[in-house]
Amino acid sequence: MAYKSPKVIMLEYIPLRILMEIIAFTPYIIVILFAKLIGTLMYYLVPSTRKIALINLKQAFPEKSFKERKRIAKRSMKSMIMTFAEFIKSSKMSNEQILKRIKIEGIDMFDEAIHKSNRGPAVITGHIGNWEYIAFYFAIKGYNPGVIFRPLDNPKLDAYMRSWREKRGMKCIPKKGNLRDIFNLINDKKPIAFLCDQNYLDGVFVDFFGYPAATAVGPVALAMKTKSPMIILYSLPDRYGHHKIIVDDVLYIEEKETKEETIKHNVQRYTKKLEEIIRKYPENWLWVHPRWNTRPNGEPEIFYKNDNYR
Repeated sequence: MAYKSPKVIMLEYIPLRILMEIIAFTPYIIVILFAKLIGTLMYYLVPSTRKIALINLKQAFPEKSFKERKRIAKRSMKSMIMTFAEFIKSSKMSNEQILKRIKIEGIDMFDEAIHKSNRGPAVITGHIGNWEYIAFYFAIKGYNPGVIFRPLDNPKLDAYMRSWREKRGMKCIPKKGNLRDIFNLINDKKPIAFLCDQNYLDGVFVDFFGYPAATAVGPVALAMKTKSPMIILYSLPDRYGHHKIIVDDVLYIEEKETKEETIKHNVQRYTKKLEEIIRKYPENWLWVHPRWNTRPNGEPEIFYKNDNYR
């Protein structure tokens, strides 16, 4: 976490806190419409963000026309801002109000995996739809999940946002936090949730849309250590702020000759599952993240240093 002076922390925190309070007390449909507007403006007014999204989309979907990739990029930015706005709005919502906006498909598969293994699962999802509402749903329903997250650079804002999550019944665990907390939850049959679709400096390179991508090993390492299942799930929003959580698949570790081969093989398996979901619902994924920024040793970074995205 980068150091910030107390003055900078407050200069960031106060206006954001005011904005958050305004959004929290605004009617839900107005929040959704406002978020869509901001997402559209972002596409046109933030060229650096638009460029990353369009480069990523060309790498992933070279067969699509430039017009189609632009459409996906715009919708993706709307979805991203909607997720952030809904997260803020939820801070003043009751558990019942949140649950009214969420449906789930495949919960029996989820529960069966826990019962079968007698361990909490490593839950794997990505920045698809509203990932915050996934955690809210399982926390409110009494699963008391642990959520692996990256702390914000502003500690006051980080503590404020963390309090929203934890008041619902989840436990926030920093990426470099205490492993004992994770194992205690797993042994108590509580899920541990990972967002596994972003560039990960300490990960392994596996294929993602046809290109090597540095990918997190955390859920695989945990499943290998604890014999826990790995559950793939994601969220799909509609246009009015309702969401469907879909439990997509349950994976178990497939052993290879060496530990390193086992890790890479199983990271590739879950990454392929996420890719399949993103291919099906590309407008709901976070294309503005430089997913292929880290390259294998000896390979130059070429993805984001040019304007070749048409």
